[in-house]
Amino acid sequence: MKCTIDNQVVLSRPPEGPLAALIGSFAKSISEQGYSLVSIHRQAYLAACFSRWLKQKGVGLRSICSDHPARYLRYRARHARPCRGDAAALRHLIGFLRRDGVIPGEKKVACQPTPAERCAQAFGEYLLEVRALARTTIINYVPFIRSLLEDRFGRGRVALSRLSASDVVRFVQREAPRLHMKRAKLMTTALAHQPRISAYRKNDRSDEA
Repeated sequence: MKCTIDNQVVLSRPPEGPLAALIGSFAKSISEQGYSLVSIHRQAYLAACFSRWLKQKGVGLRSICSDHPARYLRYRARHARPCRGDAAALRHLIGFLRRDGVIPGEKKVACQPTPAERCAQAFGEYLLEVRALARTTIINYVPFIRSLLEDRFGRGRVALSRLSASDVVRFVQREAPRLHMKRAKLMTTALAHQPRISAYRKNDRSDEA
């Protein structure tokens, strides 16, 4: 029997398990973040599958932790071809559950930001102080800049001289289909600053190590 979630996602059967009653709220949350309908459907579907697996493993709602998504994806890989974005979808789910206080937050461990995070934050300060962009605009831009840098350099050294237009195009082509049109346009506008990112630190020999 089919089941409609948040008036926009149709699942082949009603959700089961400890997250069953929360999948509608989760779908609404990611919809409000600007994800496309295709991405919302995929994330809600994966959340339902994850919830069913938790039920099979006897895991209660308050016992869910950050280890469970990885364990579930390893289990799922034995039965279905992995899809790019599945791990991110479950991170979104865990984040949603923590923000709503449904599951306990993990103790924060003091750690150094990654080179990509430091570089994106520094560029945000440049946009504020030098380019005089509005703070709300920068708040929207910086996550896209950080994601681009993480996609290109991972958690290692950020060498901005190696960041090319083709890197940006490839990133946008992969990410845009997952986003609502307005969010995708915001991403392309943010990444239009890419030449300024390179120019911003082309003479800076302290590219993040």
